[in-house]
Amino acid sequence: MKKAWLAIPAMALCLGFAPVASADEVFKFDDFFKMADKNKDGMMTKQEFMNAAGMRYDAMMTKMKAMPGDKGKMMMKGRMMTKDGAKMFVDDWKSYSGA
Repeated sequence: MKKAWLAIPAMALCLGFAPVASADEVFKFDDFFKMADKNKDGMMTKQEFMNAAGMRYDAMMTKMKAMPGDKGKMMMKGRMMTKDGAKMFVDDWKSYSGA
């Protein structure tokens, strides 16, 4: 019975550190807008958007290259994304919704 009580604080401690470990993986719309709005006028031109989206594409390609084993090969071929890679990229954009 005593061991069961020790498990509860241990689980709470582990869950408390989980968001910190993945904090660099979370992208918010505000971060994207700040990256895109180079002249800091509070507005984004098409060119600013395309440059920021290109930077996100490059970051995602780097992330795919670092994937272990065959997973990275499933996501990309050379400098191009496969269908699975494009899906991962588009799914990543959902995090820009402000979550």
